[in-house]
Amino acid sequence: MLEPLSMAGKTAGSTSRLGLAPVRRGRAGSAARLSPAPVFAITSGKGGVGKTNIVANLATAITKMKKRVMAIDANLGLANLDLFLGVQPTFTLADFFAGAVSLDKVIVTNREGILLLPGASGVQEITALRHEQKAALLTELDVMTDELDIVLIDTGSGISDVVTYFTTAAQEIVVVVNPEPASITDAYALIKVLASGYDQKRFLILANAVSGAAEAHRLFATLSEAALRFLNVSLDFLDWIPRDPQLLRAVAQAQTVVNAAAASPSAQAFVAVAEQFVRRAKSIKAKGNVQFFFRRMLEGGKA
Repeated sequence: MLEPLSMAGKTAGSTSRLGLAPVRRGRAGSAARLSPAPVFAITSGKGGVGKTNIVANLATAITKMKKRVMAIDANLGLANLDLFLGVQPTFTLADFFAGAVSLDKVIVTNREGILLLPGASGVQEITALRHEQKAALLTELDVMTDELDIVLIDTGSGISDVVTYFTTAAQEIVVVVNPEPASITDAYALIKVLASGYDQKRFLILANAVSGAAEAHRLFATLSEAALRFLNVSLDFLDWIPRDPQLLRAVAQAQTVVNAAAASPSAQAFVAVAEQFVRRAKSIKAKGNVQFFFRRMLEGGKA
């Protein structure tokens, strides 16, 4: 099992391990724990719906609001969030799970201050994780996330063990759908697995690449009616991102549209969603932290 990092070396006035604000001190000089960051998992039933692009743009927009953001690329076998954020990691989660480096050595910061925990690309052996690897990750993440405002997880797609592991670790689960029929069908399958197998009852739906509000609400209605009828799960409509040629150009250039075309319809939509995340983050901080949610799964034998 990987050894968790020790925090014993922190002293009064020391900077945090993420290079953010100094650790707060209590009245008697003892370290006072900050509130843990709320975690939003961005997931989908099928690939190709734009999850990674959404995470990159939301992280960028939230950072522009002067919030401290970590993005976790949990698509462990086919990671590419680093491309959109303009960084070249020295280490990835594959190195952490192999026991080669501690988690803080894996994290990289892009030019805008977004902290990225990069996944690996083309590494087959970490597409399934052992119990002790999951426990090691939760231990180190729990130490780090109290220095942040929001954590965004870019999960893989589908219903694999790794996807459900990262998704159920979040306080908010955002399911991305687009107008393709398979996207709706696979999103329903993902929600069914998470609701019936992991007792998840709260899902936010984000419609991506839609022609407008009417199409977005039709997609939501189709998915919501099925979930309520067959799963007894009530879904919440989060928002929608429009089909936008400027977004497609930004993707082709491995850029965020929030940076490349800030006045575009899609960039403005991402800013609106980011504002919702920040508002929601204030109300969910008291519901638990990364360690609570991960440990609940581990103790329940579902991880």
